[in-house]
Amino acid sequence: ATDFSVMTDIATQLRHALAARFTLARPEIVTEQVSVDGTRKWLLRLNDGKEVETVYIPEEDRGTLCVSSQVGCTLNCTFCHTGTQRLVRNLTAGEIVGQIMLARDRIGDWPGATPHDPRGLPTAERKITNVVLMGMGEPLYNFDNVRDACAIAADGEGLSISKRRITLSTSG
Repeated sequence: ATDFSVMTDIATQLRHALAARFTLARPEIVTEQVSVDGTRKWLLRLNDGKEVETVYIPEEDRGTLCVSSQVGCTLNCTFCHTGTQRLVRNLTAGEIVGQIMLARDRIGDWPGATPHDPRGLPTAERKITNVVLMGMGEPLYNFDNVRDACAIAADGEGLSISKRRITLSTSG
């Protein structure tokens, strides 16, 4: 669900208050590229129109999702195209987690779900086994939101991704 109206077991006034502060919406897919080996690259549009990239890399026994933590970047790493883009803003914890949820939607990584395009996906029950924060941006320059997103991703009541399988990559 992308809104709070389906939560009919809580009071209408509370649903409206939640909807004013939070969203359950996923980012919008602007482009999706699927390689012959199953690698997927999504250009995603956030609620304010800004765009970030998320990449899924499947292997036979695991799948790694690379998520972004900022729109643009302040660093000028010679090996990274994002370094040529100016920093626009930090992503919220919800926008970081939203990338994981969107990827799980697209590759069918929910119990009983079917992938949008099954090419190259691992045969394991869990398609996303690892999450790396090494997409657009420097995660440590967005520490509070990255910390909160990692906590949600690792929580058993959240996305239940093992803490040992969440990696924060920093240029520092």
